[in-house]
Amino acid sequence: MSQRGCAKSNPIEKVLCLLCLCQFGTKGKMTRLAVEDDFNDVIGKAQKGLGISTDLLSEKSQVSGSKIRDIRKGLFDEQAVEALARCLNLNVNAVMEIGRQNWYPSQPESIKGFELISTPFHAWSVNSFLIWDPKSKRAAAFDTGTDAVSLIHRARSLGLNVDALYLTHTHWDHIEGVNDLKAAWGMKIFVNKHEPNPPVGAELIREGFEASVGELRMRVIETTGHTPGGTTFVIDGLSRQVAVVGDALFAGSMGGPSISYRQCLTGVSKILSLDEDTVLAPGHGPLTTVGEERNMNCFYSR
Repeated sequence: MSQRGCAKSNPIEKVLCLLCLCQFGTKGKMTRLAVEDDFNDVIGKAQKGLGISTDLLSEKSQVSGSKIRDIRKGLFDEQAVEALARCLNLNVNAVMEIGRQNWYPSQPESIKGFELISTPFHAWSVNSFLIWDPKSKRAAAFDTGTDAVSLIHRARSLGLNVDALYLTHTHWDHIEGVNDLKAAWGMKIFVNKHEPNPPVGAELIREGFEASVGELRMRVIETTGHTPGGTTFVIDGLSRQVAVVGDALFAGSMGGPSISYRQCLTGVSKILSLDEDTVLAPGHGPLTTVGEERNMNCFYSR
């Protein structure tokens, strides 16, 4: 992964770090979130997911084992990376453009009723989201990040009443602020029934679950593979459809195949079957869109 974000232990530095990482939609001047995965992360995830040893990958790709190990450490050798991408059934053009550092997803215009809040995660960052009905100010939060303070402050500054928290999955960096949010609003918490270690009192949901946020409508798509119950939340009723995808998809990539590589790939395909204009809100890194990812996601081939 690229070095991004910050991890501060000094309280004052932590507050400053939170302020610099918070991306409130696309309003004003904000820190640009780095793309979560580099070409070498993609190569490593594909190799791991397919269960191919370095020796076998070397034999199939005609790239030496030592060169493969160097590539996984971040060495960009165009000819070798292209050979590996083809051998691993990746989107070759996307891998190469990311490796050349030629691509960053086009950022959507500000959407009234939708904001991204990014908090520190070791040397990187993790995202949470606020979505609300601009008419009624009824709101929902999606994941909490490593610290919910910024999300709570932002929601209060906007005059929002947060009725529910929806979790894309239960990795700690996405749920660390659950107790703070419960203390602030006492909202209901929803998580997929197959996710391990759900927060106490959470309501368990499955694909097909629907809910409202004021006049907005939300539905659930299961996008498992990174975790057993990874979930994507699709929201309609804003100026553009928004899908909060968690770690099922990053700009140009996806979360690690901790459970099933096949299911991860299926999840990417399910997300990219949404309308081309849909804004995708990943658990790490910048916003992207379905149209952008159909061309530039390394794990998606038409």
